[in-house]
Amino acid sequence: MKNILIEPVLHRNEQRLKLVFDYDEGLIEKIKNMTGRKWSKTMKCWHIPYEEDYRKHLHNVLSDLEIKFAGTDKQIKSADNGPVKSEEKRDTTSKKRKIEIDYNKTEGLLYMKIPFEKKDEIKKLEGAWWHPGAKVWSAIANRENCNRLKIIFDNKTYELKIVTNEFTVKKKHKKPSKALPNIVEEKFDEEMILRNKSLKTLETYKNQVNHFLHHFKEDNIKTLSADKIKKYIFDKINNKGYSREFQNQVINALKRYYEYVHNREFENFELPRPKKGQYLPKVISAEDIQKMLELTKNLKHKTIISIFYGCGLRRNEIVEIKIKDIDFNAKTITVHGKGDKYRILPIGDKLTNLIKKYIKSYLPKEYLFYGQSEPQYTGSSIGKMIKEKGRIAGIKKTITPHCLRHSYATHLLEAGVDLRIIQKLLGHSSSKTTEIYTHVSRKSIINIISPLEKMNL
Repeated sequence: MKNILIEPVLHRNEQRLKLVFDYDEGLIEKIKNMTGRKWSKTMKCWHIPYEEDYRKHLHNVLSDLEIKFAGTDKQIKSADNGPVKSEEKRDTTSKKRKIEIDYNKTEGLLYMKIPFEKKDEIKKLEGAWWHPGAKVWSAIANRENCNRLKIIFDNKTYELKIVTNEFTVKKKHKKPSKALPNIVEEKFDEEMILRNKSLKTLETYKNQVNHFLHHFKEDNIKTLSADKIKKYIFDKINNKGYSREFQNQVINALKRYYEYVHNREFENFELPRPKKGQYLPKVISAEDIQKMLELTKNLKHKTIISIFYGCGLRRNEIVEIKIKDIDFNAKTITVHGKGDKYRILPIGDKLTNLIKKYIKSYLPKEYLFYGQSEPQYTGSSIGKMIKEKGRIAGIKKTITPHCLRHSYATHLLEAGVDLRIIQKLLGHSSSKTTEIYTHVSRKSIINIISPLEKMNL
């Protein structure tokens, strides 16, 4: 909960209430709607008329804030810091405001969140810069700036603390899992790793095998009949209406398990494979994407949408982007794709400049995108955001991250880019995925112009 300090003052021979708080646009809008509110250049704060029942009134108006009242109604301080009568003196030690400044040794910068009334003084620091996304100020970490900060935040009113902070990312604390206890043999892990399977594939297969072993925990797994295995797949998978991909995932996991752990050929089971469905990719027009970008005012959201359409990434790929993956000189981005495969994609001038602007504003640490409360932006949060932006833009289709990926590929194809190149850009391991049917000469991926370059960002 945000704090606000209310302090009775005598300003221009009039009793007023001084409002002290950290910069917050929403709170400022609330104050602007208050009767008699004024901004004081001398006090560098907002103030409102003094009323006898002001405490009750402010509790009603600012119910979502933690309100702190300085002193008592009789203890009115002169706004020009003039002398206060002895009976009006009060202990100010309990009112000291804590100001913590982060010193980033690697960057040689100081980062700080400051009270709004100190904004003009902070602006005078060498290299002072406001980062609207992160809502912090930065300045060069030199002796002159440090001494100046000690003067700005004097020890009578403020408790100043400068800490070394390399902006290390804290690991997310996972809630205790409610999953079944793992009873999968270690040999399965070893064989999967030896065959260079990705960690994600290992975890997925292991989870499926674990459910299977728990289901047949009273049976001899090694000699379990093919009929029982077929029935398990039919009862537990087909009858629940899972997708074709999920059904194949279960079959593949059990197949690998029996081959690796029990040396049993799984092909002899003749398990029914679900037929591959014919799905047309959902594509939206360049005009609709342009509208989404124009109506997206949040810089982080605009950058995410631009990367999806400008690079054709998968949702899991975008959340894993780290700042070190971006080469601003070469204007490329290294993407960690499926199966632990990496590919280098061009990002173009416009997307490069947009990412630079975003980084300067939001100050991401290791990963490029972070959520509000979680260390790393989640794929589900990104999906909800893009769906909402599509709705605001008036697009009738439900927009997903994969829809932007499909649109990227389709618009490149319409622009004459060869399917083999698009296959590499999308990170498809098989040419069938991109429906390649002719052999073409090689082209340089780096020279491909992203469709985002035609947009106004």
